[in-house]
Amino acid sequence: MLKQALPLFALCLGLHTTLAQAEEPVSSGFTWDKWAQALNDSPCNWFDKPRWQQLLTTEYNASKTTSREATSCKFVSSDQTLLMTASIRSLADATAVNAERDGMLSQISQYGSGRFEQIPSGNNAVTAILRKDKLQLFVFANDNNEAAFILLSGHPVRNETPEQKALRKARLIKVAQAMFDQFQF
Repeated sequence: MLKQALPLFALCLGLHTTLAQAEEPVSSGFTWDKWAQALNDSPCNWFDKPRWQQLLTTEYNASKTTSREATSCKFVSSDQTLLMTASIRSLADATAVNAERDGMLSQISQYGSGRFEQIPSGNNAVTAILRKDKLQLFVFANDNNEAAFILLSGHPVRNETPEQKALRKARLIKVAQAMFDQFQF
């Protein structure tokens, strides 16, 4: 009887181990403290002035605004051309943020990268999605309990040349990559 019970016990133990491994959460690289560090400061303060100037590739002026829904930093050139805006946005709850992120990911899955494009982040702590037509880069925490996200806007201008539009997109992605490095996203 013991000989028959041992293989059954081994089978059950193996099945339990396989199920336990399948149920373990996959690490997303998300660290709450690093995310909070980015969100608890104005985007104007993410980098010092020389680093911002290097990222924006020009002299600039920055202005901070704060409302109930967002903390933003608007960057303009010395001739008052709008370069970009970096914002920390809040929605009503995490469900609303998750729906926003999941809707964009669904569009990428269904239609490819025509309208939205996922941008890689270093540590897989965030999901970064570029909305191409509006040059908006959304950065969502890879955590389903977060009610805030980061929005970088490149402010495209309708009558700009393709080269000027490409420069705005490159600037936006360069700032995003620097932010990923700074906060280890």
